[in-house]
Amino acid sequence: MTVTIIRSVIIYIFVIIAVRVMGKRQLGELSNHEFVITILISAVATVPLEENSIPLTNSLLPILIFISLEIIESAISMKSQRFSQLLEGKPIIIIKNGKLQQKEMRRLRFSTSDIIDTLRNQGIFDISEVKTAIVEANGKLSVMKTDEAKPIATPIVIDGKITEQYFGNVKMNKSEIELYITANNLKQNELLLLTVDESGRLNIIKKEKS
Repeated sequence: MTVTIIRSVIIYIFVIIAVRVMGKRQLGELSNHEFVITILISAVATVPLEENSIPLTNSLLPILIFISLEIIESAISMKSQRFSQLLEGKPIIIIKNGKLQQKEMRRLRFSTSDIIDTLRNQGIFDISEVKTAIVEANGKLSVMKTDEAKPIATPIVIDGKITEQYFGNVKMNKSEIELYITANNLKQNELLLLTVDESGRLNIIKKEKS
């Protein structure tokens, strides 16, 4: 009995540390790979609790590996927007100017009922009230209502790297973005975030010096 208690406390502390390392996001906000790692950690952590004859390291070592993979994936995602989109996906507009984007619905395997139900959960009972709705990478639906609509700002530089197309109605190729940067006397590698909205207005956030 004492052994079981000690093993339980050790695994509990280890899992708490693992969750803290992964961040403080709620379950519904986890990205795909974070959700998978969370499930794997939960599954592995229970094994030595069910059978005391199994060495504790059989659980702790895989958890360490999962944590390491999460840190490596996060580090690469920060450096490579393409890798981040490959791993987590990217936001997709599913309602634009009040109209359902049926091609994107088929791509995401969303039915009309799915969208209507989700809108109702956000207190919207008439789809005509929606100016824009975006399915985020974690599957949640972000909605902008017609009466609060503002120009959509599209990220064109993230962490010093050009993003040719993210989401929104603004579509710019790499040469156009580079021209934008030069014309505004900016340096690409100094930019944390650069967005441009449908009216051409820029929002610039520069990297802080370490």
